[in-house]
Amino acid sequence: MRVILTDADTGDELWPAARCAEHCGITPATWRGYVSHGRTPGPVATFERSPLWRATDIRTWHAARPGSPVPNAPTSRTR
Repeated sequence: MRVILTDADTGDELWPAARCAEHCGITPATWRGYVSHGRTPGPVATFERSPLWRATDIRTWHAARPGSPVPNAPTSRTR
């Protein structure tokens, strides 16, 4: 069984840290390090004292982050 948290006001799927890390292919400890250094989007809510992130924010961030293993990830090149 996989429980899905949904924001009742917006319908957005919300992910705890472990799910964010899983999506990004990193360990939860690495995710926590990214969060503590301000390298991730900010959490949008808490549930039972655990921060939650909007799934769409994490998908977008992961696809665009440097070194992302996502095929065809957008690049940001300045000339």
